[in-house]
Amino acid sequence: MKTLSQMSGYSVSTVSKALRDKKDISIKTRQIIKELAESYDFVPNNSAIALRSQKSNTIAVIVPQIDSMIYGSMLNTIQMEAYKQGYRVVVQQYLNFENGEIECLKSLRNGGIDGVIVIGTSTALEELQQNSKDQFFPTIIKRVEDLTLKAQDYKHFGNKMITSLFSKINVNDNMRVNVV
Repeated sequence: MKTLSQMSGYSVSTVSKALRDKKDISIKTRQIIKELAESYDFVPNNSAIALRSQKSNTIAVIVPQIDSMIYGSMLNTIQMEAYKQGYRVVVQQYLNFENGEIECLKSLRNGGIDGVIVIGTSTALEELQQNSKDQFFPTIIKRVEDLTLKAQDYKHFGNKMITSLFSKINVNDNMRVNVV
């Protein structure tokens, strides 16, 4: 941002506002700054944006393994819907290790995500539900009990989970854990 500021002759604040299409910056100035940014392949710093907005537009999905038709179908649907909403998806797999879901959830506590979806078959999901109440992000937990459904059914579950997570992220209420 500083480099664009120096190159354009505008202040860092003006450059920042122009790149975010703020109306208090003239259309001509916005156009000049955007063209300069594009010509130098300027990419905004996502960490800085997340710090300012308190939102990273990133969600995490925790699954036992990604090479399964069940979890792959759900992940596919979740990622497509997240992309439509402007979100990135980070996937963690716990490989069915004992307490793996909990360890993955703990590793996400450092921030940088807006919400988590946890999918699995383990009975440890009940304990996970208790631990997730202490998280600083909305958490959706899905225990898969029927492993004999068709891919389309699992895609439906994925859609239901991402819709539920987005409602929690957008509402930002006290009821931050859902079991679906």
